[in-house]
Amino acid sequence: MPKMRGSLDAREAIGASYPMNPKTADPFPAYDAEIRRLRRHLHSLDPAGWRRKSHCAGWSVKDVVAHLCTDELYNEACLDETLGELAFPGSLNAWNEHGVRQRRHLTPAEVLAEWERRQKRVRRAWGRIGVRGKVPTSVGPYPLRLQVWHLAREYAIHADDIELPVPARSKAARARWRIDFGLFAAEEEGETVSARVRDGVVELAQGRKRHELDPESFIAFLTDRPQQLRNPEQRRLVERLTRSR
Repeated sequence: MPKMRGSLDAREAIGASYPMNPKTADPFPAYDAEIRRLRRHLHSLDPAGWRRKSHCAGWSVKDVVAHLCTDELYNEACLDETLGELAFPGSLNAWNEHGVRQRRHLTPAEVLAEWERRQKRVRRAWGRIGVRGKVPTSVGPYPLRLQVWHLAREYAIHADDIELPVPARSKAARARWRIDFGLFAAEEEGETVSARVRDGVVELAQGRKRHELDPESFIAFLTDRPQQLRNPEQRRLVERLTRSR
């Protein structure tokens, strides 16, 4: 499962303002909300909507969904303990591009049907295992709870890549768990950044410089997605901060 990069200085970033511990929190409500929103959106698309460019360079909306099929193919292989049978071409980027190319000849309806079939099977299996269980992964047995958080994050990233609308009532809570888990995932990846969340603003330190970011911009920083930001000033700032990591 691809894991997007982020960063964390645990003592400074989390502190008393860190309300969600991914090692104990239930990831399924966040994950299921992302899936429901994505499924509704995809079923509403017309042909032009499927052809629209996404924020993933060179990928249309249909290509993003083809990539999500590849994500679920990986999840199925974890469940079936058949990871060794996957045709992994040597790098994550090559794997992602291979999965998209394989499905370029399919219609949007065919890609959507494959994604739904694979995702539903994985979700049912995860429900049977439960959040206290573990699943085989490319890095060995891994807590299912954390794997589901990673997938919730992956789906949220790609939802933003295709500019899927988020209801106003859901935005704050969604941003909060994305920041919380993004920081956890960063620590897991071994990166370090100093960040603190205060009153809806993220204080980010790089060297001797400190920056105040809104949640959307900080999430774009954590996920290396400055292109998702519509505000040109915010986008340029996040691009500079990303280059400095």
